[in-house]
Amino acid sequence: MRRKLLIAAGPGEWRAALLEAGVPVELYVERGDRAEAGSIYLGRVLRLLPALGAALVDLGDERPAFLPRRETEPRGRPLCEGERVIVQIRREAQGGKAARITERLRLQSPVGASQASAEFVPEEPRRRVILDQAAALDPPVRLGPAASFAAVLAGALTGPPMYIFVDDPAAIPEIRAAFSDIGVEHLPETEWPIELDAAFAEALSETVSLPSIGAVHFEATRAGVLIDVDSGTAETGSAERIGLATNLAAAATIARQIRLRNLGGGIVVDFVGLDNRTLREKVRMALAEALAPDPAGPQILGWTRLGHLELVRPRRGRPLAEALLEPRLGGAHAKTAVTVAHEALRALRRETRAQPGRQWRLIVAPDVAAVLAGTAASAIQAAERRFARNIAIETDPDRDRERFEIARV
Repeated sequence: MRRKLLIAAGPGEWRAALLEAGVPVELYVERGDRAEAGSIYLGRVLRLLPALGAALVDLGDERPAFLPRRETEPRGRPLCEGERVIVQIRREAQGGKAARITERLRLQSPVGASQASAEFVPEEPRRRVILDQAAALDPPVRLGPAASFAAVLAGALTGPPMYIFVDDPAAIPEIRAAFSDIGVEHLPETEWPIELDAAFAEALSETVSLPSIGAVHFEATRAGVLIDVDSGTAETGSAERIGLATNLAAAATIARQIRLRNLGGGIVVDFVGLDNRTLREKVRMALAEALAPDPAGPQILGWTRLGHLELVRPRRGRPLAEALLEPRLGGAHAKTAVTVAHEALRALRRETRAQPGRQWRLIVAPDVAAVLAGTAASAIQAAERRFARNIAIETDPDRDRERFEIARV
């Protein structure tokens, strides 16, 4: 199958879509703000949890990482609070849960002796580099691999693409360094076979319509993902026939959306009710067939006594919504201030390309202005270098977060 990777390399944020047969199947957003699986850190043990047989390790994130005793090396020697440890992320933080880590090297002191696990980096020169690097640094700090957007994206993909197209030619060297055996070409986003904004909007929507037949609703909770299928109002046909048609159409949509949104863990689907076991089996088989191409390998567990279909999909990275949205009062989700800040920069980029030579200012809500002055300040600086213009930021205290304005200076 022809797999293409499209990358929109904006200042401070890269968005990407993996296409199979011309259809987006996976979406990614990278801002250099997360500890992804496989990354290596020098951390410090904050607290021992004897009842859980684990320790909490500070890696510099808001929430300390979780280190089970069975993941420590060398085995049999207990950790101590305050101890320096080199760890590797096994599962990144997501859904309010801390990152899960495994220990790779033990440091007794900033310059002391250490023992290495054979499971870590087998090449002695590379192991020595890690040890020397850690000895000269204070935790918490990332040790590797290099946290370039392209490198993180390469590690997140479920499989290599055949071709890569990027909208910014300046990003090509970094992409080639991370994808050494794959051809990379510049292709303006206006010439892409898909509309990237529309693909992201679909993957973040709580409801996906089934044209002329119904809709599928998605709700992610701390305990799992709930999916509800609703049938439309049909003028003809039996309720059973309408329910089956709706469920079969929903099965394909659900399988695609699960992968597109990177949903993981327990998933419960409430299909339109069918009393006939033969028809329910058709629905199960349709969903199994639709899920088969997913490289994560989701498994259908079966029907519950309440008539719901249960499945489980291994967690691999954070869900897309978790990177872009946050809950608000009442249970509704909204774009984070960081998401809106980068959305404003993308809009400004389009205006600058359409009308080069003009000076612009962004009028934004206070929390978005705080992001642009804080965590996204480097993105503003990169945008100013790219546009060869200063960007004025104006704060409007009465403005809703998701409403921003681009005005001429």
